[in-house]
Amino acid sequence: MTKVLNTMGIIPDFYCYRHRLTLEDIEAHYGASIQLKFKSIKEPKLPFEWNITRFNRDVNKHVQGYDLIINSNNTSLGLDPSLNSISYVHYPRKARLMTGISLAKLLDIGRDPLQLNALRYRWHRKVGTRDLQIANSAFTAARFEEQYNAKIDGILYPPVAIDFKQSKKVDCRIVSLGRFSPNKRQLEQIKMMADLREYELYLIGFKNDVDYFNRCSQAITDLKLTNVHLIADASEEERNDLLTSASFFIHSLREEPFGITTVQGIGAGCIPIVHNSGGQREVVPFEELRYENEDAIPALVRALEKSDRIDELRASLQKHIAAYNSASFRDQFKGLLEQKLPTV
Repeated sequence: MTKVLNTMGIIPDFYCYRHRLTLEDIEAHYGASIQLKFKSIKEPKLPFEWNITRFNRDVNKHVQGYDLIINSNNTSLGLDPSLNSISYVHYPRKARLMTGISLAKLLDIGRDPLQLNALRYRWHRKVGTRDLQIANSAFTAARFEEQYNAKIDGILYPPVAIDFKQSKKVDCRIVSLGRFSPNKRQLEQIKMMADLREYELYLIGFKNDVDYFNRCSQAITDLKLTNVHLIADASEEERNDLLTSASFFIHSLREEPFGITTVQGIGAGCIPIVHNSGGQREVVPFEELRYENEDAIPALVRALEKSDRIDELRASLQKHIAAYNSASFRDQFKGLLEQKLPTV
């Protein structure tokens, strides 16, 4: 987004409670030289969920007079409805919080004790007329429309780097990409490899949840698996080498709003195997590549290995993900900016 703004002669202000990035960090990690200004505002000491809507309220007094606000907070609750804004919704916060109330949720002091802030979302049923709501997938759009009984204003798929330098495929190699977290279900992927001992699984991801990473490591030991490899905090080169050499890519998150890593896997020439839910159904439009539970994966992998459609599927998927490339995103996002800033 910032690249597009910069090409239009706009240097955006980034409002946040705190940040760890510098422009030098961005250039080193993403290879992108961009111009922006970080604007930190005082952060209250509140539980996580309260901070999200409190930020919207706090930022109001700072952003009056701007020509356009781009909201990436997944909710417009608390934001001044008179502001000219684009809300890029990765998944509506209201939909995430309106799932079943449990005792664990009620007692979650760190996020939202007694679900008191979540209750506010129940009465948040519409957004401002000047707030353009853009979803990152048709799945996210549907969830938004369920919660707000209103049509989403558009779908803008996230930009994904898919121009991989292809390498020779290594037989029986499977890759999974995503931070180590229970909802990414790496533990279930490890357990399934007891039934796929002729295959090698490489689990690549950030080790920000050390406890879960250690549980995964212990499971490998307990199951006496020599065919599972944990690759924590891999470099971009190491990640790309494993992706492009693998035959299959597995993604197990349920109700994934979009699935950037799956697009990367396809771009690297892998055949994706994904859970049959969420935005993954858009990213992987072939039903034969989706599953309902991990128990089905071993048989699915072996069937695909023998399938005479494997090359056809790979070619069709490569063509399909062209809609998710960076150039497509930039063109569409610029169109949104021109719609909201007609004088630019």
